[in-house]
Amino acid sequence: MGGRGLFCAEGIGIRGIMVIMLGVTVTLIRYGVLVEGKLFSKQKILEAERQLNQLRRPAVKTIQSEDGDIIDCIDIYKQPAFDHPALRNHTIQMAPTYDTTKETKTMKKMDRWKKRNEEQSPITVKQTWHKSGSCPQGTIPVRRIQKKELLRASSVKDYGRKKHSSTFPRHVSQLSDNKTVYLQRANHSKAILFTEGYRYNGAKGDIKVYNPSVELDDEYSTSQVCLINGAYYDFESVESGWAVNPSVYGDRQTRFFVYWTVDGSQKTGCFDLTCPGFVQTSHEIALGAAIHPISVPHGLPYQIIVYIYKDPVTSNWWVQYGERINIGYWPPELFVLLSYHATSVEWGGEVYSSRVGTTPHTRTDMGSGHFAESSVWGTSGVIKRIRVHENSPGLKFPDIVNTLMDEFNCYDVKYLSDYVEDPEFYYGGPGRNYMYRLCYIIKQMGKGLCCGEVIRLRGMKMMVIMLGVTVTLIRCGVLVEGDLFSKQKILEVERKLTQLRRPAVKTIQSEDGDIIDCIDIYKQPAFGHPALRNHTIQMAPTYDATKETKTMGKMDRWKKRNEEQSPTTVKQTWHNSGSCPQGTIPVRRIRKKELLRASSVKDHGRKKHSSTLSRHVSEFSDNKTVNLQRANHSKAILFTDGYRYNGAKGDIKVYNPAVELDDEYSTSQVCLINGAYYDFESVESGWAVNPSVYGDRQTRFFVYWTVDGSKKTGCFDLTCPGFVQTSHEIALGAAIYPISVPNGLPYQIIVYIYKDPVTSNWWVQYGEKINVGYWPPELFVALSYHATSAEWGGEVYSSRVGTTPHTKTDMGSGHFADSVWGTSGAIRRIRIHENSPGLKFPDIVTTLMDEFNCYNVRYLSDYVEDPEFYYGGPGRNYMCP
Repeated sequence: MGGRGLFCAEGIGIRGIMVIMLGVTVTLIRYGVLVEGKLFSKQKILEAERQLNQLRRPAVKTIQSEDGDIIDCIDIYKQPAFDHPALRNHTIQMAPTYDTTKETKTMKKMDRWKKRNEEQSPITVKQTWHKSGSCPQGTIPVRRIQKKELLRASSVKDYGRKKHSSTFPRHVSQLSDNKTVYLQRANHSKAILFTEGYRYNGAKGDIKVYNPSVELDDEYSTSQVCLINGAYYDFESVESGWAVNPSVYGDRQTRFFVYWTVDGSQKTGCFDLTCPGFVQTSHEIALGAAIHPISVPHGLPYQIIVYIYKDPVTSNWWVQYGERINIGYWPPELFVLLSYHATSVEWGGEVYSSRVGTTPHTRTDMGSGHFAESSVWGTSGVIKRIRVHENSPGLKFPDIVNTLMDEFNCYDVKYLSDYVEDPEFYYGGPGRNYMYRLCYIIKQMGKGLCCGEVIRLRGMKMMVIMLGVTVTLIRCGVLVEGDLFSKQKILEVERKLTQLRRPAVKTIQSEDGDIIDCIDIYKQPAFGHPALRNHTIQMAPTYDATKETKTMGKMDRWKKRNEEQSPTTVKQTWHNSGSCPQGTIPVRRIRKKELLRASSVKDHGRKKHSSTLSRHVSEFSDNKTVNLQRANHSKAILFTDGYRYNGAKGDIKVYNPAVELDDEYSTSQVCLINGAYYDFESVESGWAVNPSVYGDRQTRFFVYWTVDGSKKTGCFDLTCPGFVQTSHEIALGAAIYPISVPNGLPYQIIVYIYKDPVTSNWWVQYGEKINVGYWPPELFVALSYHATSAEWGGEVYSSRVGTTPHTKTDMGSGHFADSVWGTSGAIRRIRIHENSPGLKFPDIVTTLMDEFNCYNVRYLSDYVEDPEFYYGGPGRNYMCP
């Protein structure tokens, strides 16, 4: 066998293949090449060599580090960055346009003391290769990528890139009562502190350095500072910190890294210089090189100081190591959204493994491998001196922060703000341990249920019941208007009605079939909420919102007078049959049959929650692939974000869209939001056709709220406690008339949601003068301060959204927005209320739609005195099968 170049006792290491016997080994050698005892295909060898030719550059000087790395000092003008198509003619910016060390002097005295102390103390971390030499000026140190590292990568093409995942359920907050575990991204587990809602131009943190155990070669553990802009499914990000990543670096040393992407790591971005993009300027720091010394639990707190910031002149995103070394930057040509600013910042740890969220779980550590509960004893991962750079010249601690973790039993967090001069964030964990349990826990069901009850479990399909079985069901069920319901559901409905209904001072039978109960204002359902037991009603806002609108221009005031006097003003149908006296509020009576036909009595009145979050499609996007913002929800909206919003307003044209099935709905609304996409808080108001809530297909005025993305809180109107009504003129959920028809009179409702500056109550104004009621700040966390985004537009819910065949449920008028001749849904006089006293049109707006072939948008700003937004569509059509 000597002529074959292989000894017969040699083992061949191929994934999934055991030691191969002599006869087969001879055949394999014909098709592969042995590299350090492992067999690789000739094609992969060629791919690796081509990749190395692209990445390697002639070295001015070469340094052999004691840890095994080879550092090539290459000419700064010959670095890999300039292979990126957008950087072919790029001129290197050798230094930032301002001194960041001077900028940090705006920090308080304690920060400056810490800075001096840390620079002089032994906790400052260096790189191992520094012991063996240094690179001269005019060169940059580049860690040489070895052929074996590329060969052992699962994909040579994607070498150096994080593993992309399009699966996005939701985070679990540290303080959440619901301990069911969901992953933010499949195979990725995070434990982070984050802030959002502003325009961020920089972020900084002092990250304690550990050497976490990484179980398998294709797993990694990182700790970093990260700035992000864009949707969760297609985001742009820049980040830096330390990592243990065998698949990129070929060993388990702790290394300093930078990382970037412009599409959520689908096709772009990479660690360090493994792809073109990052322009390095420093001759002192080698990206991807090992760092030392490393912290150990209860030992000295060795750390790296990472600061990512945007140059105000060139818009380059610089990375600073320590307090003085500017390593290099990502040019703005690489990005779209990040060429302006970031919209969120994260600090913390991440573990990647195909066994995250499974059983058995990976044993890969995060941070130190210790949980954050023992944080104050110096054992866990920690980030201190957490800072952001907004539009102001100085660094500061973020105004609002939240802690998030994907697997609280594997990796957890602790945010320490009490008893310390500067808040600190602790995180980490060992991965698999005795506390770990399955990510999805299916509770035992069936006990105490009637045999006629339909039991819904995740992943289970409802079975069709044949006639013989139906006879048995009658024994333990109740027939209501021809439909069979279990006795248990009947009892649940009766308990729910007892909670919602109140004694009526007066009852009005509306001509449209509704019953309106005029109930004592102090006995309304709102006070059933635990946070509002001792609430004192605010009978009116502390200022006149109609006076505030006088800051608008002459055309706005003319429109206001004309619309109040014109027949386009919309009323409610029950007004034809009577009115409620002062001191009462009109409450639409909820019928037993409406609750019985709901899929869940407990969740009646709540929007259908979905933890599956994909992405929007912009009207002007070249990529017309259709993805949904939320599974089963299709939106076509105008939105603005990036500021603190205290109000939003719009004139919404009223239609009666066709809703195909009883469990579907179509709404048009104004909405204010704060919080992360998976767990947001929102208040909204507009009109809806919603058979599952209202029992028919009339167009009705509604308000809606939630504090957790509609998972367990919030509802339409007064179907749950929360909204405090004050008006005796408007009934929430009551039908409105007249209704617009295409090319007819533009009947509309004027909706204004605004925050009272004194009480922080979120008021809803109907028309230009009727304050319907408010949501107290006790209901919220983030919205008790302000909103971070506002939306105007339409939404359709259906289990057949995004599928084939698609639902036929209309949005808006059911006509596409391509025509502006009075046929489609429309919102005009779009206004927001920021910190200034007056209403104004938003500074920046964007149109977004989930399914452009089913429901589309059009934003009209040219040739009109005031921008207008058109939206809608028919759902299923020849373009949307």
